[in-house]
Amino acid sequence: MRIQILIATVFICFLGHSQGKIDRIRNFSLKPDFPYKRNLHHSIQPLIRANPLNLETNTSDTFIIEIKQNNTPLFSNPKEAKRPFVILPASDSYFQYDTAINYRAAVGFNFEKTWGKWYNRTLLTSGWSLREDYTQTHVAFSPMQNRDAYWFTDIRTRLGYTPNDMLHISAGIDNQFFGEGYRSLIQGDQVAPNPFVQFRVNFWNLEYGLLYQFLHDNNYANKTRDWKYNTTHYLSMNIGSNFNIMLLESVIFQSKDSTYKRGYEVEYLNPFVFFRPQEYSLGSTDNVLLALQSSYYFGSKKHCVYFQLPLDEFVLKEITKRSKWWANKYGLQLGVKGQFKKWSYQFEGNLVRPYTFSHISSGQNNGSLGLPLGHYLGSNFAELLATAQIPFKNFQLTLFSSFYLKGYDDSSISYGGDIYKSYTSHPKEYGNTIGQGITQRALSFQANASTTLSKLQLELYLQAGMQYSWGEMESRTSPLICLGMRSNLFNERKIR
Repeated sequence: MRIQILIATVFICFLGHSQGKIDRIRNFSLKPDFPYKRNLHHSIQPLIRANPLNLETNTSDTFIIEIKQNNTPLFSNPKEAKRPFVILPASDSYFQYDTAINYRAAVGFNFEKTWGKWYNRTLLTSGWSLREDYTQTHVAFSPMQNRDAYWFTDIRTRLGYTPNDMLHISAGIDNQFFGEGYRSLIQGDQVAPNPFVQFRVNFWNLEYGLLYQFLHDNNYANKTRDWKYNTTHYLSMNIGSNFNIMLLESVIFQSKDSTYKRGYEVEYLNPFVFFRPQEYSLGSTDNVLLALQSSYYFGSKKHCVYFQLPLDEFVLKEITKRSKWWANKYGLQLGVKGQFKKWSYQFEGNLVRPYTFSHISSGQNNGSLGLPLGHYLGSNFAELLATAQIPFKNFQLTLFSSFYLKGYDDSSISYGGDIYKSYTSHPKEYGNTIGQGITQRALSFQANASTTLSKLQLELYLQAGMQYSWGEMESRTSPLICLGMRSNLFNERKIR
């Protein structure tokens, strides 16, 4: 019966055409609950998991993809768990109606293997899509297109090496996620996966991480994609078993400027320097971001409050004067999530000041392939969201609602809403507020019912929703009905 459902869903996904306006929702997770010998820093994801792994806890954490153990985690049957490697079918297909009919039909495979101190998981799906959306893989492997339909290819792979209890090294093509929130204002997973190299050193109650990323900037004039790079390092500290605080610094720089090709700047490869002094010593205008995040678990670790504070640029005197200076660029996230019996909930608020994450040129902003690295709204917005998960015997119901206020730019002036527009075109020095420019508001409600084919790790889902937007632009109602099938093996991207 399950095979028949699988075949029917694949057949349905080969119908329809056009483009969508609201996207599919995902599950969220609480702090992983499993025996763990090391000091876990759970706000940096994907996590690193060690023996022993209890598969009977039914945790909903979809971000944990690196597992250091002799057996595969994909099967709860002990006989199947003794396999030296696993190959499973994979899919990311859907049939959707919003303002028009749209579909994607993509199938492939998932490969997972652990040998000694090494671990690899690779996911490849490919097929036909009627839009080149934000779930497109890192498109360094394909040229820019200008078509009504696209050949969709998504490849994600992560090779990990854990020589001892202190050090973990990984490399591949994948997303990273910082924070406990449904969104991330620092770096989330709503953009396409990108090539990376990562080092994580765990000692005492501390974890030091170093991340090198290879991003792209769309060059529409030449129909090419130019390289840009990001180096991030952070220090995370656990105070007791419930409280975590993390400091982060990252620098984004372009591969070439007006005078010469830089490549990956050697100065930023040094793991033991602060980037702002290095930027000054290079005489560059690279984009340095500082961030603070923290979380506290309470109620037997079934509830969590958390926050994020990214600081792009600011002058304390201008903040205390409340002058609303354009270059005071920062964001704030506050949220709470938890669980009552089997019901899970999450409430979250996000706001980002105008011009935050933007720069002189798009090769230095906090974005990749035309999208922000963090929250999909970029900057100059405020958002409230709520989501709940209700499990039943054979399926799970997820409810989602959100409201946001967003200020958009016009064609020539930057009001701070588009991080890909140079901040040099700002119209005023002071009096800049969230929502300035072309003000728009949007309210959305969505529901998702899903069931999982456990042996194949495939999720079948049906989603329905509605979004209403109004303001200085045209008022619009966008419906959504989506029937789809996706693999539950890698990081799921969040909804827009």
